[in-house]
Amino acid sequence: MARRVKIITFINDREGREMAEERLTHMVNQGYEIKSAGGGTGADMMWGFVILQHEDADSLGSDEDQGE
Repeated sequence: MARRVKIITFINDREGREMAEERLTHMVNQGYEIKSAGGGTGADMMWGFVILQHEDADSLGSDEDQGE
């Protein structure tokens, strides 16, 4: 079965975390699983990322959810 992978990035401040939480909630409710997460510093800001994966037979070649 094909898999779709998404990487969600966010800035580690109140607004950034809230936006990431909303987006992650949506993605997890759509069937994505969190596979990994991390973060670091860049441009004097704390930032983070979360890698999600979804098993999807139709995922190969489909770009319809690029804006998620």
